[in-house]
Amino acid sequence: MTYRLHNRLGSGGFVIQATLAAAGIAFDYDPISSRPNESLGSRLQGLNEWGQVPILELADGTRITEVAAILAHLAFAEPAFRSGPTLWVDAMPMYLRWSVFLSVNVYEGVLRNSYTHRYYSRIQNDGLPDDADIGIESAIRRAATQRVHQAFECIEKETSQYNFLLSDRLSPCDVFLAMLYAWHNQRPDLPKCTWITTQVATHPSIREIWRQNFHDRLDFKWHEL
Repeated sequence: MTYRLHNRLGSGGFVIQATLAAAGIAFDYDPISSRPNESLGSRLQGLNEWGQVPILELADGTRITEVAAILAHLAFAEPAFRSGPTLWVDAMPMYLRWSVFLSVNVYEGVLRNSYTHRYYSRIQNDGLPDDADIGIESAIRRAATQRVHQAFECIEKETSQYNFLLSDRLSPCDVFLAMLYAWHNQRPDLPKCTWITTQVATHPSIREIWRQNFHDRLDFKWHEL
C-alpha cells in the first residue's frame, strides 16, 4: 500500500513523515507551503474541513487526520510498526495510551501556548483596559506551559523502568514525544524526555527529516548533537 501524506514542514505531521520513513514504508509526500502560523483552512478544503495537517490518505482514498489516530491505524495495518527493525510497538494498550495522552495533554497544551487566540474571545467594549487581552493571553500561556510540563513529569515517572516510553526499544510514541518536547524546550528535571528526543533527532532514518522540519524553526539543534 502506498500512502499520501499531506503536510507542511514544522508541523505535527513530522511525526508521521518520520515514522513512515523509519519503518521503511513507501509514501508520497504532498508539501503544503505556508508562512509560520498562517491558517491552512482554504488550502485544505476537500481534504480536512478542520483546516489542519497532517492528513494521511490511504490507497482507497480514505483520509485520516489527527496524529494519534494515524499512529493507531499504522500500528494495526503495518507489520513494520509492530516488529521493527527500526520501530517496535511492544505493548499495544500502552501504545494507544501514550499516543492519545500526548495528543490530549501535551499537544493541546502546546497549541494553547502557540495559538492562544483560539482559546478565548477577545474583549470588546466592556470597559476593561486596553491591555486586558494581553494579560489574558499571558495567563493562558503560563497555565498551558505548566500543564505540559506536568504531563512530561507524569511520563518520566510512569515509564521509568524503560529507556523509551514502551520498552527499551524505539516506538512511534517516542517520535511523537520528541517533537513535542523539542517544542517545549529541554528541562533539567526531565532527563528521560531529553534523552529520547536526542535519540530520535539523531536517528539515522530520522535525522534529515528532523533537519528539514526544525533546523530553521527551533533554536536548539537537536539533530546536530
